[in-house]
Amino acid sequence: MIVIPGSVVRRAAALALVGVVAMAPAAGADPGDPVDLGGTPVTPSNDPKHTTQLEAGLWSTTLAAGDSVPQQFSYERTEDYSSVHVSVTATPLSSGESVTLEAFLPDGTSCGSESASADYSAPFTAIGVDLQIGPDNATDLNGECLRTDRLRLTVGPSGTTRTSETDLPMTIKVVEESPLKNPDSAAETLPAPPETAPAFRAPAGGEDRGAVDGALSFDQAPLLTSGTYSSSIAEGDQRLYRVHLEWGQTLAARLDVEAWSASELEVFGYSGPTVTLGVYNPMRRDLDADFDDLTDYGSVGDERLELSAGVGPVRYLNRYDDANSYLPGDYYVSVTVPAPTDRRPESIPFSLSVESQGDIAGVPAYADDKPFLVGDGKRSKVASGNPAPPADSTGWFDTRHVSGLGVGAFGLLCLGLGAVLLHRRRTA
Repeated sequence: MIVIPGSVVRRAAALALVGVVAMAPAAGADPGDPVDLGGTPVTPSNDPKHTTQLEAGLWSTTLAAGDSVPQQFSYERTEDYSSVHVSVTATPLSSGESVTLEAFLPDGTSCGSESASADYSAPFTAIGVDLQIGPDNATDLNGECLRTDRLRLTVGPSGTTRTSETDLPMTIKVVEESPLKNPDSAAETLPAPPETAPAFRAPAGGEDRGAVDGALSFDQAPLLTSGTYSSSIAEGDQRLYRVHLEWGQTLAARLDVEAWSASELEVFGYSGPTVTLGVYNPMRRDLDADFDDLTDYGSVGDERLELSAGVGPVRYLNRYDDANSYLPGDYYVSVTVPAPTDRRPESIPFSLSVESQGDIAGVPAYADDKPFLVGDGKRSKVASGNPAPPADSTGWFDTRHVSGLGVGAFGLLCLGLGAVLLHRRRTA
């Protein structure tokens, strides 16, 4: 029998633990801290005549405390008749914050604008706006905003003054979508939005996929497939999870919090904290639900809390009917709980069920095999820029695999040390 000294085992365990900690998800942020938006930093301009030119990709900028002057950017199309998708995602720290995105022709004609304001109860929640600058309908090739080579983009607050004493971090995402191969037949060959919205179909319980930590950033959001996951969130956090949708598919999400006892609820005073379940599209803009029969927020209490959220199905023609879901790729499920003001934050355990419903259908025929330009020379079949996940997979680097790496590293280390000791004994 090989006997490994206790000191060696302790050192091996410590090394294995270091490996687990180094690869494990980051710990919760301070209460009320916003999620990390990522992006490549870019220096903005405040002069409409000397704009900062952007390429397709994800860019980061900041509106300094008290600054109300819109930032000026521009984008040049790389392909005739393409649709340019632009979004701005911001993480405010004040309920008075807002953000506006507007696109212009070189002569100043507007090609659309959109504004969003911070959530009053949880102002740190990421807010987003997006624009689709392309054909006015599937067969249109004559619109001025479609035919222009160059677009000017302004990003700033929705008002002319801003009283916030904190900076406002933002990302600008630009994706250029190739034109359809046969736009004249698109209205007849692609599925049209239904005249009456279908009823929401809650996700089936599905396979129990164990524990998963939501991320404090879009880039690190764990990839989930259909099933049920256990997770938790601290008050003052926003946690993100990814679900991949292809053409024709619908995202359905359900969050359940078990009933709390009277003694457990005493810490909250009058009532338990409010939990909000939301969805962001591949452009990282928060969406309104595509279904009327949903409850997407509620308070933890002495009865079981059940929330639901959903968008879809993803159809190309949805963009002409003011529907949310018209881009394939990663959609982000968000869980948010406001920060307490008079006590330390508590952790709220919950279960999250997600499902990609429906078969892949209604795939448009584009002029390019990979229709989405998502970075410098980088093309993709989806707007988020990530490939579709393998079937029945949550991504290899999930919490269980990370833990397994630590255990495996420890086992391999012990085996190696044991082999060394055995060799020494044989040669002694």
